[in-house]
Amino acid sequence: VATVAGTATAPAATVTTLRQRMERLSEQLEDCEEAEAIRRASVAQQLSTMLQTLPAAQEGGVPDFSQEPLWPGEELVVEEGFTPRTMLALTNHIRSACASMDQQNGGPPVISPRTLLFLLAQVEERLSKGGFKALVEFPVPPGERVVVVGDLHGQLKDALWIFHRYGLPSEAAGNVYLFNGDIADRGRFAVEIYVLALGWMLAFPGAVFVNRGNHEDLLVNTSRCGGFYDEVITKYPGHGRLIFEAFGQVFAALPLAYLLGPSRAKVLVVHGGLPRVPGQMIASLKHMAPRGPTVPMRTSSLAEVIVKDMLWSDPQEKMGHEVSTRGGSLMSFGPDVTLNFCHQELIGLVVRSHEVPPTGEGFGFMHQNRLCTVFSASNYKGIEHNSGAVLLITSADLAQGLLAKSVKPEVFYAPAQTQACMAPLEPPKELLETEIGAEFLPQTPAARSQREAVRRMEAARSEAVTRAEIKKDDPTGEQIKEEVLQIVSELVVAHKEELWQALWHKDLGLRAAANPARSGFVSWEVWKDVCQTVLGHAVSWDAVGTILKVVETMPPHRGAVDYNRFLHRFHVSLREDGCVRAAWMDSVLGGLLDKLMLLSVQDLLDIFDQDKNGRLTISELAHAFKQLDSGLTAAQVRALFLTFAVHCDQTVEEDIEVEPFLSALIVAAQEQSQQHQSKHARARSAWPRWASRYLRHLGRDIWDRGEHHLLEQFKAADADSSGLLDPTEFVGIMRSLQARARDPGSLALPDSALAEVSRLADFNGSGSVSYMEILLALQPEDTALGGHVRFDLFEQICATVWGHKEALLRLFHALDPDRTMRLGPETLTQAFQQLNSTLGADSEARTPLLDFQIEALVAHINFDDDGLVDYNAFLDAFHVGGPTAAAATAAA
Repeated sequence: VATVAGTATAPAATVTTLRQRMERLSEQLEDCEEAEAIRRASVAQQLSTMLQTLPAAQEGGVPDFSQEPLWPGEELVVEEGFTPRTMLALTNHIRSACASMDQQNGGPPVISPRTLLFLLAQVEERLSKGGFKALVEFPVPPGERVVVVGDLHGQLKDALWIFHRYGLPSEAAGNVYLFNGDIADRGRFAVEIYVLALGWMLAFPGAVFVNRGNHEDLLVNTSRCGGFYDEVITKYPGHGRLIFEAFGQVFAALPLAYLLGPSRAKVLVVHGGLPRVPGQMIASLKHMAPRGPTVPMRTSSLAEVIVKDMLWSDPQEKMGHEVSTRGGSLMSFGPDVTLNFCHQELIGLVVRSHEVPPTGEGFGFMHQNRLCTVFSASNYKGIEHNSGAVLLITSADLAQGLLAKSVKPEVFYAPAQTQACMAPLEPPKELLETEIGAEFLPQTPAARSQREAVRRMEAARSEAVTRAEIKKDDPTGEQIKEEVLQIVSELVVAHKEELWQALWHKDLGLRAAANPARSGFVSWEVWKDVCQTVLGHAVSWDAVGTILKVVETMPPHRGAVDYNRFLHRFHVSLREDGCVRAAWMDSVLGGLLDKLMLLSVQDLLDIFDQDKNGRLTISELAHAFKQLDSGLTAAQVRALFLTFAVHCDQTVEEDIEVEPFLSALIVAAQEQSQQHQSKHARARSAWPRWASRYLRHLGRDIWDRGEHHLLEQFKAADADSSGLLDPTEFVGIMRSLQARARDPGSLALPDSALAEVSRLADFNGSGSVSYMEILLALQPEDTALGGHVRFDLFEQICATVWGHKEALLRLFHALDPDRTMRLGPETLTQAFQQLNSTLGADSEARTPLLDFQIEALVAHINFDDDGLVDYNAFLDAFHVGGPTAAAATAAA
């Protein structure tokens, strides 16, 4: 059995379960997903310097929410602010309101926009008064304990369960919490967790601290590995954009690291890890300028490099630094880096989060026990089955100095959200002494410790039951498999052309000693190597390929991979209930067909077959479409060529035949979308039934016999060499085609009828019939690849919109200063043109969409009666489809 980490075969004693291999594969692909998010965020950040030049890109005013109604449980916020009493009330309100909600899908908001915006403003003000420190030093006075909480990723059940086990924050009791970033994304309750963490931070500034993680970043929040943006705008449709931006201001103000303890035994708490210049980190943090709501991926200063590394880097067992599995601009660091840093800075332990530890137990020590990873989202994403953990650091631990031995990771496994919300919480000591009454809960340190020990013991029993129940569910990892396939689908779509180019040049057919020609297949090893190079080098592509069943099991290509079929299992398309009509593709293809039908056959061949050999190379095709001003970009022309490489029945070479290609364009342009007919299809539908039947049967006879020499017959019938057929010449070619049919008698028409057919085939009313018009009249079947041309070209353009969602959203926000979340056609067009200008600045080949395509796309958006559309709904209309776990299994 191949291990997930590679292709080597493991001894029987070390083979992990199928479920564990799937979990590991999911973690590997999540790194690839984040690498893709970084790449797309980098593109979005290119727009930053250009947004100021947009006429509408001016900051809108912030509405006054002071008169907005308060929601139940929020009255104390106005009376007292975020005091301990207020926060206890809000905490209980959140527990009660969320107890019945689905922990995976979320629910309606439970905190009003007024209270939420007030909270975020108060937090930003508090952090600004502290100077927006990047590094906070906290000595941990005697008697205090710090509970370090790792990634929560929107899982409210874990946050509440941690509070249940260890009690609510309290300065008087020395119960301190440090949230080490990544509260947002993945899960659907990040808003509520932020209210708890930030609200208690205001109530007890000395007992609650929040670090910034890589997901405390507005661009990451809008990415495919995000989710927080969608959560906010879904919960607050009228105020979502304003609330999201207010969170961004808080993210910018959060510290990047905490130093705990006395000078001789400090603990550094950072979300990701150490930077590539660790010796300069502490000094840089102490003098760092205020940060922004997004972390620059394209760094321009040492400070920006340090920030990016601290949020994104990971430890490794190899010495030194290496490129991270999360992306080419990120780094991983080895034990020598950690040990040297700890020695130079007098650090006893580095605590970080950022990833599920390989042990699956919520924590893991590395680098000679000088580095500890803590991750607090148990059963991550509802499918991982991992434990969560917190790290308990007491003042006594720090005083002893032996941190690696005395710091205590505590493992837990939170139950379902309903049970977590109902679990009792130990109130802060301050409220017990003044509000509730200490006689009910004695507040001596021994009494508090005893109550916590009882809670943790009872929690452990409950956790054991929960874990056993969850392990019974999905024992083979089918739910994880669905996530794996979704991530693979998105990665393949994002890099489809790059993958195809790499596989195309390693085709098995090129190895043939005699007459080498492409076969459309590559070896299993080549397929894995290409996926590793293009999509991610730390992923077990053995496992992915096995799930997808990519290897042929029948001769003559047993053991090889049909790379064309593999690539075409993944695509971007439009949601049927979305706000974009698929008919916009007809406008693009219809415009191209109109131009082709005006050309004589000589002009057509001069453009498409410049060397007169009857075949097209990809460079010739690109030149032809550019000469025609076809409305297709260079990438879209390559997509057409890829279509022929994928679907051609004959051996795939470096070039393609002209005639089948032109026939395919005809079918592509005349294809009907679900709710729309092309204008040429509408014209044909008005023809007399006898004419439609005659041309359809004649065309089917031609293509069924595999006779693709219509072009030569067209030239022969063109007596005056005009490149167009007048009515008499048209009758002549029809007679010739009838005579060559399998059953000439069944297709015979008199000359008068053929003259009427000539009039019908003259689509543009010029008085003559062009070669493209006769192709259109004969209606070539899908064997000519037309349906594939339309689908693949349509998919390529859809992928352009989907692949630049973050950049487009940033443009839409800039063009919507009033935060209405709605734009009109002119503004949408402006956004696409700005994207073109940014991406095409270096090369025309990088221009994603042409003006003609933008115009067609915008014209087929379902705008509301006021002429505007919700631009979030517009972006959501484009989605990635691919094989499901059930389909992948059935493919076996």
